[in-house]
Amino acid sequence: MVVPSYRRPEGLLACLEGLASQTRLPDEIVAVARDEDRQTQECLQSWLAGRPDLAPRTKTAIVTRPGQIPAMNVGLDAATGDVVCYTDDDCVPRPDWLERLLVHYADPEVAGVGGRDVVHYGEEIVEAEVTVVGRYQWFGRPIGNHHLHYAPHQPVSVDILKGANMSFRRELLGHFDEALQLAAAQCNDLDASLSLRRRGYRLVYDPDVVVDHYPAERHGPSTRRYYAPHMLFAEGHNWMYVALKHAPWWQVPVVVVYGFLVGHARAYGLFRAATAVLRDGPVEPARRLWHSLRGKCAGLCRWLARRRPTVP
Repeated sequence: MVVPSYRRPEGLLACLEGLASQTRLPDEIVAVARDEDRQTQECLQSWLAGRPDLAPRTKTAIVTRPGQIPAMNVGLDAATGDVVCYTDDDCVPRPDWLERLLVHYADPEVAGVGGRDVVHYGEEIVEAEVTVVGRYQWFGRPIGNHHLHYAPHQPVSVDILKGANMSFRRELLGHFDEALQLAAAQCNDLDASLSLRRRGYRLVYDPDVVVDHYPAERHGPSTRRYYAPHMLFAEGHNWMYVALKHAPWWQVPVVVVYGFLVGHARAYGLFRAATAVLRDGPVEPARRLWHSLRGKCAGLCRWLARRRPTVP
């Protein structure tokens, strides 16, 4: 169990208490803290002092580099279990979360399992009913919906798990790609999921594997202002890079055309922007389009550089 945390001690404590209340306790809890984040480190020490029963199961891993991806990789290196679970420090797993999650690993073809993150904003819950969850369409469009009510309400094979509530077999999971180390490291869950799907493994979404998500303030370059210029740039960059990274050769031109001409909600293409003009006027869609296209160009260049042979 890996929980990266940065300057959110109250949320981290709630998350740890949720893990401590599981019907099936985690074999280990790896809390990842930044080296200069004394507040988080002291919070962990204080919590462990009051929970001597969990001290043998809990370790603090220190990361010296800023950002989510280094923290996730440090936590992965520190984890020793066969299954590595990830959640955020503003999430609280429900008591049967781990027990329900682990059941699916009885199938050797299952490489990852995740579930719903019920998003709370004060007394309000983000709620809607959907019939599609965790899909990746052949032309590069990701469909999430992990936080919403999945109408069939039964486990289903998916293409994408969500970072707030995901787990993988340790032996199959490589390090998270540091090329995504921008803003909120968007698409790191998409990247990890597609890498396993492309190798023929199954990913399972179980709507009863639930964490309660209380979105907290982010510190550093990441922000919850998703339409800030650097967030739009990062979304465009990371999506384009990941989509091309996992595309077979014939799909590459399709992904590029879809990305630049169509796009999706947080990574506008020309069609999305033109549609938004009818609703929002020209200024805001043009701004979002500009930063998204800049990001996509950078993601395309990074993918090309990654493919370029290394000169000895």
